[in-house]
Amino acid sequence: MTTVIKCHSLKMEEYVATFKGLEYFCYDLSLSPIQSSSDEITLSFKTLQRNGLMLHTGKSADYVNLALKNGAVSLVINLGSGAFEALVEQVTISVDGILTTTGYTQEDYTMLGSDDFFYVGGSPSTADLPGSPVSNNFMGCLREVVYKNNDVRMELSRLAFEGDPKMKIHGVVAFKCENVATLDPITFETPESFIILPKWNTKKTGSISFDFRTTEPNGLLLFSHGKPKQQTKKAKSPLTLKVDFFAIEMLDGLLYLLLDMGSGTIKTLLVNKKVNDGEWYHVDFQRDGRSGTTYINTIRTPYKAPGNSEILDLDDNLYLGGLPENKADMVFPTEVWTALLNYGYVGCIRDLFISGQSKDIRRIAEVQKAAGVKPSCSKEAPKQCLSNPCQNNGICREGWNRYVCDCSGTGNLGNSCEKDATILSYDGSKYLKVQLSVAMHTEAEDVSLRFRSQRAYGVLMATTSRDSADTLRLELDTSRVRLTVNLGKGPETIFAGQNLNDNEWHTVRVSRRGKSLKLSLDDLPTISGDHTHLEFHNIETGIITEKHYLPITPSNFIGHLQSLTFNGKPYIDLCINGDIDYCEVNAIIGFKNIIADPVTFKSCTSYLSLSTLQAYYSMHLFFQFKTTSSDGLILFNSGDGNDFIAVELVKGYLHYISDLGNGAYLIKGNSNKPLNDNQWHNVIISRDTHNLQTVKLDTKITSQSIVGAKHLDLKGDLYIGGVPEEIYKELPKLVHAKEGFQGCLASVDLNGRLPDLMSEALVCVGQIERGCEGPSTTCQKDSCANQGVCIQQWEGFTCDCSMTTHGGHLCNDAGTTFIFARDGGLITYTWPPNDRPSTRADRLAVGFSTHLKEALLVRVNSSSGLGDYLKLHIVSGPFLYLT
Repeated sequence: MTTVIKCHSLKMEEYVATFKGLEYFCYDLSLSPIQSSSDEITLSFKTLQRNGLMLHTGKSADYVNLALKNGAVSLVINLGSGAFEALVEQVTISVDGILTTTGYTQEDYTMLGSDDFFYVGGSPSTADLPGSPVSNNFMGCLREVVYKNNDVRMELSRLAFEGDPKMKIHGVVAFKCENVATLDPITFETPESFIILPKWNTKKTGSISFDFRTTEPNGLLLFSHGKPKQQTKKAKSPLTLKVDFFAIEMLDGLLYLLLDMGSGTIKTLLVNKKVNDGEWYHVDFQRDGRSGTTYINTIRTPYKAPGNSEILDLDDNLYLGGLPENKADMVFPTEVWTALLNYGYVGCIRDLFISGQSKDIRRIAEVQKAAGVKPSCSKEAPKQCLSNPCQNNGICREGWNRYVCDCSGTGNLGNSCEKDATILSYDGSKYLKVQLSVAMHTEAEDVSLRFRSQRAYGVLMATTSRDSADTLRLELDTSRVRLTVNLGKGPETIFAGQNLNDNEWHTVRVSRRGKSLKLSLDDLPTISGDHTHLEFHNIETGIITEKHYLPITPSNFIGHLQSLTFNGKPYIDLCINGDIDYCEVNAIIGFKNIIADPVTFKSCTSYLSLSTLQAYYSMHLFFQFKTTSSDGLILFNSGDGNDFIAVELVKGYLHYISDLGNGAYLIKGNSNKPLNDNQWHNVIISRDTHNLQTVKLDTKITSQSIVGAKHLDLKGDLYIGGVPEEIYKELPKLVHAKEGFQGCLASVDLNGRLPDLMSEALVCVGQIERGCEGPSTTCQKDSCANQGVCIQQWEGFTCDCSMTTHGGHLCNDAGTTFIFARDGGLITYTWPPNDRPSTRADRLAVGFSTHLKEALLVRVNSSSGLGDYLKLHIVSGPFLYLT
């Protein structure tokens, strides 16, 4: 068999017809079938469209298909043993007289036989034609379409023009060459841009084709779903909606088809390469029942849906480029990750055909006044990130004619990281809870947040469900970030970082795509895990309120949170700004110093006790204190043998003393001045499993490694604020305390447990009150007269009058006065022989009044033979000498 196809650009108006996508000719061959081994097809065409069927004849095993595909002439022939690609019989295609392709049909079958129809310009269902490389009809002008073989010549264009009874004309065809409206491209400029197309009626068969072009890695190109068909209930799972759906999405530059016809979802990778390289790609989706084919340019990918259903029931609109912000009435299958992650498409789309019908998406966008959609497509050459548009150290990434800023590590929001993100302060009783209107089921999440805390424990963020144990939870655990994921098969954990209770801002990010889970902290390497499907009703911070399925409740958070973003939504700012009404929040807005659950020990004899401190392998303690007392025992717990732990103030400085069985050791808090200054101070005391002991006082750290025993075996009560009076004399030697702590304690954290000191106390002795009012009166400049020194006490202040020559409570009483008459006098004090001082520094205060120009006021002599002395005397009138 020899087949010759000749195509010519249109030059004349003779026997010409205009096709606009719905029209076509159909010549009935049933009364005069063709059987030929040598065929020739000639035609002339004129078009602005890149794809469209020009001619087809034959059935599944015997056909010829001529089309435009991606702007080139495409010929597909099957003569009974497969589409043309094999050996012997020659097939020639020429366009405008230029030989473009020479190929061969298979040797076993060389005859073209057809008793079907000859389609010209299109067909009732082009996507369903055997071998059709396109799914839409031709748009443009065809002239002088002629088929001939050894026995017959059919001038198809003339037969249509003359109204031959075997030729049927479908649609209104103009037998002249008219301009056919071009399908202009459109650009989706932002991820929020989209247009709405009418419901796609594709019950049994259907096709969609379009071209796209982008440099961005993620985006939802097409999506539609049906009405809920049924409700299923799995063990320990709420009712879930089941819907038919269709989607084409791009993730990480790869293009996927997603389809569910009620019997299970298929997710098919359409081409094994990234398609976000800025070049045009043609997508052609064709479906017949449960099976079909997709083409990406020339790459063919077959697919088949599971189950028995052959009906795709889509009752909703068809969305192009993305989804509306208000998606409350839409059902999102867990498999469509871009919809749940709020990844809209940014880039160009053109030549959209749905079931063979063209869609003027430029006009549709204009009618809908679609925001962020423009009627053109061009790639701007300059790179957007060169101008450093991302503020506050945001990370810039090149997009499609735009820059994309990653603000997650900055504490800022906005397209350019230009807005300050809201900070929430948590004191252990505060929380933010987002209550979703319906249960969410997801297979992909992007979560990021910033936190700052001095505590080693505390829940940062968690998804919770009223009906299942499913959770994705971030928390501080032993000063590390712990990610717990429970997807119905039991909890699994991943840890990242260390020493994160440093009161500095840290950024944590979680990214999950199906079974792939990634946890990253600040700039540390990413840690991976393996998980699947997540269900949740709530997103909670600070405190977990949904506790039904928690065997152990995580510790409440004390610290600051900022920039919580879950699947693209900045929930903290949305809640605080009133942009969503389904959240509860009592966390303090703004950056506040956190003083949680303060308690006042009003006297140095007050104390309380709690159950034994659990510190056998390791320990993380945190508390805040405020006092005016220079000495006092803050914490004490004894143990087996010599084991114990104690924290005290000694002359205004913090001491931490402990013994693991190798002898007591002392670590002093690093401070340049006494801490009894009536200001709040933060204390972290920790011991890791390697016996590294650390004391952090405010911002200064002191560490010490202890060799030997590694276990601290404590027994009995943990005393807070002091101990019973009889125990002071039994305290270990390195503990100086003779009385208890007088002042305020707050934010007490014992290995992640936040005890309510008042309500959980086993014993409570003395004056202990909630809150911290501090001294009722405080030292002022004029509190003490005559240059007396004011000393702040918890219940007020006292005056040190020792260097004033005055006395009394406020140093305003005259001291003891001696009058020396004209004849003089002498007052002598002699130290006892065994109590004579030997000093390097001395302080002397004396008041006098005299008219004498020469006089001895005070002289201190050493014992005989040493010659040391100190003398204060008046010399030559107004001069006072100390020698």
